[in-house]
Amino acid sequence: MLAIENGTIYTSTQVIPDGVLLVENQRIRAVGKRGDFAIPDDSQRVDACGGNIAPGFVDMHMHGMRNYDVMDRQIASLQAMSALLPRSGVTSFVPTTVTAPLSVIAEAMQIAREAKCVAMSGAEMLGLHIEGPYLCTPQRGAHRLDLLRAPQPDDIAMFSQYADVIRSFTLAPELPGALDLIRALKERGILISAGHTDAIDEEMERAVGAGLSHVTHMFGNMGTLRRVNLRRVAGVVESTLLDERLTTEVIGDGYHISPSLMKLILKIKGPERLAVVTDASPLMSLPPGAYQVWGIDVILEESIAFVADRSSYAGSVVPMDRCLRQVIAHTGVSFRDALRMLTLTPATILGVSNRKGSLAAGKDADIVILDHKLNVVQTIVAGRIVFSTVER
Repeated sequence: MLAIENGTIYTSTQVIPDGVLLVENQRIRAVGKRGDFAIPDDSQRVDACGGNIAPGFVDMHMHGMRNYDVMDRQIASLQAMSALLPRSGVTSFVPTTVTAPLSVIAEAMQIAREAKCVAMSGAEMLGLHIEGPYLCTPQRGAHRLDLLRAPQPDDIAMFSQYADVIRSFTLAPELPGALDLIRALKERGILISAGHTDAIDEEMERAVGAGLSHVTHMFGNMGTLRRVNLRRVAGVVESTLLDERLTTEVIGDGYHISPSLMKLILKIKGPERLAVVTDASPLMSLPPGAYQVWGIDVILEESIAFVADRSSYAGSVVPMDRCLRQVIAHTGVSFRDALRMLTLTPATILGVSNRKGSLAAGKDADIVILDHKLNVVQTIVAGRIVFSTVER
């Protein structure tokens, strides 16, 4: 038994000052105020020191960190990410591929499948997010132009073979063959997202009808309104803002989009349909300098990484706990609403809210303790303390 006490607990429905949370057998047993229930004498006690007791963060879009990359196609790289992510409060993650030859992506999927059977020392891997190669050329961002392609009938069989490990899939829905791929993957329970796309409203409507329900890194690498035969039509930006069926995400680093755009999407979608992601690149936690990532030259400065010709960012290098603080500072949103966008909302979008994303009896004991400045003090995954700044 683990008893976490002397802190303010944030559940999905209430804030509990001087709360107590009991953990047993990797799951939450009880949540309440001090005195609501007895703490067994043999419990291991964790003192939150008056801080915030919150659900562990769920990063549904990250590529790597500290020179570890999903595209390494190494179980050790996924294990390293699992071990490092709790330092920023992340207890669940979805490692994300980049555009590459299909054979390389297949290897990454196979390694991820094998990794599901190997012990992870930290954050739980929820499956893979496939981003590329089915992306729009003008909106490719840091994805290699020479490797972009449209979906082919044979591709459906390959990705369907790995449906057990694919959690989400980003593509440009206007590409020939995209609708068939959307339908096939949706039937297999995979979250389908529009990203790196120039689709217009009619194309988005067809894609949503086929099963698309999410939009990748809002405002980033996507088309906006333009003219078609003189008529002004909505692009992906406007379609996402308009369509209540679509959830979306923002990169919370404070650089990819301006505070005004972050406020806009939050105002329209609300914290229930807007997730915060890192889109972390393998350069996160590395020193500034010139690097090559995913076959392209990238410059890393203190808090940003960009393609050498400065045509695009190359993912993000800001960890999730800092994203939390940035979102609050840039939008004025409450800690509780910001927290939801890092926890229950991504868990719901990914279809794992039955066990992740909130503190409730019966759910996985994935917990983060934050101090008053929202720095991570301790992170607990499945009832086990996997990161702590507290001397024990």
